[in-house]
Amino acid sequence: MPENRHLRFLLRLGYAALAAGGLWLAWRVVVPCLLPFLAALGLAALLEPAVGFLTRRLRMGRRWAAGLCTGALAGGLLGGLGLLIWRAWYELNLLLDRLPALMAGLPDLAGQVESRVYRFLIALPLSAQEPARQLLKGWLEQGAALPQRLYEWLTQALASAASALPAFLLFLTTTLLALYLFSAGGPQLLEALRSRTPAPWLERARRLRAGLKTALGGWLRAQLLLMLLTFGELTAGLLVLRVELALLLAGLIALLDALPVFGAGVVLIPWGAAALLGGDLFLGVGLLVLCAVVVLVRSLLEPRLVGKRVGLHPLAALVSMYAGFQLLGVAGMVLAPLLTVVGKQLWTSGVFSVRRPSA
Repeated sequence: MPENRHLRFLLRLGYAALAAGGLWLAWRVVVPCLLPFLAALGLAALLEPAVGFLTRRLRMGRRWAAGLCTGALAGGLLGGLGLLIWRAWYELNLLLDRLPALMAGLPDLAGQVESRVYRFLIALPLSAQEPARQLLKGWLEQGAALPQRLYEWLTQALASAASALPAFLLFLTTTLLALYLFSAGGPQLLEALRSRTPAPWLERARRLRAGLKTALGGWLRAQLLLMLLTFGELTAGLLVLRVELALLLAGLIALLDALPVFGAGVVLIPWGAAALLGGDLFLGVGLLVLCAVVVLVRSLLEPRLVGKRVGLHPLAALVSMYAGFQLLGVAGMVLAPLLTVVGKQLWTSGVFSVRRPSA
């Protein structure tokens, strides 16, 4: 490192710019090509305890053990995916069939809402009544057009899913084949890499693996557990409230709740308020109570599951989320805080430290 502190700052700024450019290039070019193999590596690490148990305790050959574990995992994933697709297809068809009836009844609902809100408007000062009336009119017009937009979005989503099915099947097949190859030949591959890698690089790779396991693995496990818990709460609550599209709506709200800025309240609170204004006291109160339960459980469990060790300062999280949104859209809002957490953990673990040569 140069002795001049300004030159050191510029040099570090250049390294940071190169790292950011490398990450962007990797995300745009390298990751799409290597995604099935990266997924296979992660799944192979998850299957390694089971493969090791079969080879050590049952004296099964490694290839047979890897094939058995890969087949069991593939069967479980495909079975669960098939059940979810069947249920989602059923509920989507039910929603599409009922959209015309919902659209036909929307003017009556809008009239009821408008009559209830009118009593509130006449209590406002005269100078505020006309702006409030215009605002209400705009909201009602947008609400009337919402079912048609939802119908168009659903049909486009179904068409996009059908067109993406061949690529998904190719991705799934490649991932499962790579998973078997990685699991069956894992020890040989690791030994070959160790024998050809210098010792300092191996030490840095160990620290890199430990940092990634702590930051990335812990964060992903915590978020997946929170998402599954939220999905279970929403499914149970919507079934109790006798909502017919319970599974589909619970899945969509759980995905929305996992985003850093949004949450379950973005859907449940307006939905509950609309139900109360429409006179459905049971559904409206139930949705608001369900929203409170989901938010309370997440706020209590998230600090314990994620932990302060891999957490971010709120300002750093806000900056990373905004920068991620500007670069990658909504996906960047999720990925940028995660990459920031990983970088923080790797920095504190000393992976990026540079040892000065001794004089």
